[in-house]
Amino acid sequence: MRLLSLIPAVVALFVSGAASAQTWAEYVNRGDFFTVNLPGEPTVQEIMYKTAKGTTLPAHIYTAQDSRGIYRLTVVDYSSAIAEAPSAIDEAVNNIRAKGTPKYEGVNMLDMHRSWRITVETPASRRILGEILVSDAKRLYISEAETSLTAPPPAQYQASLQILDANGVRIRNREVAPAKAGEVVPVTAAAREIDTAAMLKRVAGNWKSPGGSCETAYLKATTRAKTVRGEEALNGTVTNDGKIITGLLIINGPRVGQLIDAKTDKVIFIFDPKDDKMDISALGPPAIGWPDVTLDLCPGSRG
Repeated sequence: MRLLSLIPAVVALFVSGAASAQTWAEYVNRGDFFTVNLPGEPTVQEIMYKTAKGTTLPAHIYTAQDSRGIYRLTVVDYSSAIAEAPSAIDEAVNNIRAKGTPKYEGVNMLDMHRSWRITVETPASRRILGEILVSDAKRLYISEAETSLTAPPPAQYQASLQILDANGVRIRNREVAPAKAGEVVPVTAAAREIDTAAMLKRVAGNWKSPGGSCETAYLKATTRAKTVRGEEALNGTVTNDGKIITGLLIINGPRVGQLIDAKTDKVIFIFDPKDDKMDISALGPPAIGWPDVTLDLCPGSRG
């Protein structure tokens, strides 16, 4: 796949210098159904985008820059070539990959849209961060941030892209399907199951305090459970100085790493498992004032 020349848009930016003089703000475009954070009003270039099959499709390139680099969003309308939409992401990724040496790439989830994230380093000591997705409206979005290798990654640009519906409302509640068999897209049910299983292996078992015994373990993480918010958890008890506290150890969800009171839904401890050790700290009643402890896993306690 080959894009038409991007030189006119880039040159226009260097000539005007207007974008670099402005502060970062949200840019909204209802015509191409997106919002994104940019350092000022972008220049807009209309092009005809050529697919790998030779089909030409209408597209817009939105470009802005600041002292760190150039930020470019290409939006291609695939509505007249729906049969080619399934291959659109791979074609766009190949185009970015050809610009330099890939340092990272993989499937990603951008605001409930399956996307492909790629980082490329070019021979000119530049770094390109790319994010590519296809919306339900059959538009291809190619987000690129090009900065020097010494500049911090432009997170405020890369993570800010949002896809809008016909009413200008952000699309964020939808089921995302993998593009191929066996692919696990982040923030989906399949990904949650994998993350839960991994955390379960790290947390389950009996954990003793330094100098303590496994018979009277400081922490016991036992059977599967769910919080009132539907988060995956383990039933657990913490025993210290004759006092026993029961709760739920959250192993997946926004509050992963918290041990909460099942009735009040409030945090009591935070925990961080590290192989055969676990750090645990008290945050709320009835454990306020308890010292931070690094626990040891009791051998054979995971069955």
